Amino acid sequence: MRLEFKRAIGNSIKSYRLKRDIPQESLGPSQPYISNLEAGRGNASIDKIEQMADVLGVHPMSIIFAGYLTSNEDANKDQLFERIRIELAEIGV
Repeated sequence: MRLEFKRAIGNSIKSYRLKRDIPQESLGPSQPYISNLEAGRGNASIDKIEQMADVLGVHPMSIIFAGYLTSNEDANKDQLFERIRIELAEIGV
């Protein structure tokens, strides 16, 4: 079953948070905001993902990447890395 992407992003945030034993209140915006994100009831802006990633000690793309992988059951981590490498090379990055 495909997991909705925004819910998968919330799951990623929650997984990193629990792994690091960080309470919702410490992630930044507010505890209700984090609770809604983790439950898939909210959308995090890039700025908020960056803020939470900083507190979690991870790269913001790790949150997005993990969310994408869990929301797409057909996704393959190595193939996705390669696709991103190719697409970045296209624009000279």
